[in-house]
Amino acid sequence: MVQEVSDTASNRRDQIANFAEILRNAPQKQKVFKAVYRGKKKSKTVSEIAVVAGIKTAKRVTELAKPLVREKLIQQGRQRVDGRTQTIYTKVEFVETNKRKILQLASSRKKLESYHTKTNPKNTVVKGERVVIKIPFKIKTSFVTVDDVDQFARIRKIKNISQKPKPERLPETKFKAGILRLLKESHSPKDWGGESNDIFTTRLCLRGRMLRGAFALKGPAKKGPLVPAMMGKNGDQVQRLFNSPAQVFFVQYEGEIKESVVELMEKLAKAKAILGSEVFFGVIDLRDSYRLRLAYRTQFNTR
Repeated sequence: MVQEVSDTASNRRDQIANFAEILRNAPQKQKVFKAVYRGKKKSKTVSEIAVVAGIKTAKRVTELAKPLVREKLIQQGRQRVDGRTQTIYTKVEFVETNKRKILQLASSRKKLESYHTKTNPKNTVVKGERVVIKIPFKIKTSFVTVDDVDQFARIRKIKNISQKPKPERLPETKFKAGILRLLKESHSPKDWGGESNDIFTTRLCLRGRMLRGAFALKGPAKKGPLVPAMMGKNGDQVQRLFNSPAQVFFVQYEGEIKESVVELMEKLAKAKAILGSEVFFGVIDLRDSYRLRLAYRTQFNTR
């Protein structure tokens, strides 16, 4: 029996925000999601979903549905229909109850970012009012490196860089594709100026722990040492990165990453950790970017 979403009372808003993040910038997945939850019928076959969603092949439906099943937005099963055993997709009660809000947040970055949760609280303070926050626990943050990520384990064997990869600076799209391959993530959202992150994953394995991770990548369009002001049109890319519903945050740049970037990340990590969960952060600079590319030439398509 498939286990539905648990602890809905205490984590309802976090779960809604997480589901919206999964569907964000994914119109094809949204079509499958809407088709499953359309009408009163609890379960639908692959062929039924293909018709409702306007998707040409059953294979494509199963490809789009796979991450939705994995993230528990829908359930998958087998059932005898019209005399033969077929794959069916079934509604999840919690998601059914909150589907409108999930789709509303998935379609609007502004609404998702302003939707307050345990990991993204929103507070209104009257001007001039003194606010005292009591923290009954120790704030836990840790600086980590690429060597701590289990999916990048091969990098640990590369201590020194004997030769530079070609090209010396990889286009951001290619570096992003390499990271996605290592994380076994098939979804690659289209970049735009206001995104919270360049890569979001729920399967980043850090020292044996499966955690949610978010990456901000800076490509060769930027020159010289990386400082916060160079990150995003308004210099707020690091702040937006930490708005992601993640526990591990990385900034990557094939060049020098200045101390000011690390300092800003540390401050934002501590602010996020006030909510009680440990937050991890790190940078992937020129040396570590090269080590990754040398360790995984195939994934990054380099030589």
